[in-house]
Amino acid sequence: MMRDSDHPKGPISRSVLVAFDKELRRKVLDFEAIRLGAQRAEELERGVISEESLRGKDPLHAVYTYAQNKLSVLVEDLAELPMCTPLADAYSAAEEEYLPSGPPMSPLTISYFFCWAVFDSHVGPEKETLGTVAIDLCRRLGMEPSLVRLFECMQESRMGLYTLEGAVGDHVLLREFVTGTQHRCVVPAGYRGRPGEIWFVRVLPEPFETMRLGYSVVFTTPYVMCREQEGRFMFADPQEWEAFFARTIFRIGITEADQAYSHLMKYGLSANYWNDYVFEAYVNHRQDMILLAGLPDVPLSRPHSRAREAKAREAP
Repeated sequence: MMRDSDHPKGPISRSVLVAFDKELRRKVLDFEAIRLGAQRAEELERGVISEESLRGKDPLHAVYTYAQNKLSVLVEDLAELPMCTPLADAYSAAEEEYLPSGPPMSPLTISYFFCWAVFDSHVGPEKETLGTVAIDLCRRLGMEPSLVRLFECMQESRMGLYTLEGAVGDHVLLREFVTGTQHRCVVPAGYRGRPGEIWFVRVLPEPFETMRLGYSVVFTTPYVMCREQEGRFMFADPQEWEAFFARTIFRIGITEADQAYSHLMKYGLSANYWNDYVFEAYVNHRQDMILLAGLPDVPLSRPHSRAREAKAREAP
């Protein structure tokens, strides 16, 4: 569900818009450059499938890559504003902690971290993010609605845990835990996997009805879950993850299971809940996928958890 344009804005957004109204002529931000950068947005909806400048990418992936590039410029400018300091500080602290770059330097890929930092990392009861602030500013700037819609789709997205059910042509079929929703997806990373695997990924929907593609896109490199047994790593057991959700989502304080699950997958139980998990669960990687092992609430099941490292130090 997209953010309602009439929804009350959070305090950070309100402060940014006040600053915009006061300082537009003084060029505190290069608002005119931001406006000009959106001029091609209408082409996304009218001609994205045949657009030669998308350089052979899958059209849905190309649309979101275009939006990410545009949004990253705006977010960099917003992060310099004093009222955005809480969001910018969280971004910087996590960047320093996890060094996102993708394996072997870090298991946090750039696409994963960008989406977390801009769309999931939040402050305040309104759960403001750099993404929500950027969207509010874009509306005030009068940006093309098609571009704003892309930003909204990305903001409303979250990571999810899915079972790979198979493939249809160039697409994979993913069924989400708890919600049971099936998604037909293109995987730009190229990984096809095997039925029964469990993937931890961010799935972005088709944003415009006029595209008529009939599928979604796995926007992040697939994290494939496994488990350790007698010193060997095997693909994860779905029952273990079902048990994890059964004992965890009630802690969210939301009665509806689907909503509690969605909240957990987007925000975790703490600010860096999923970042810590990915960092500590890393096992190995290929160019098209990354292996993770263990469960978020069982420290000894994760290869690089502090508990596991402490236990190793205590061993004779």
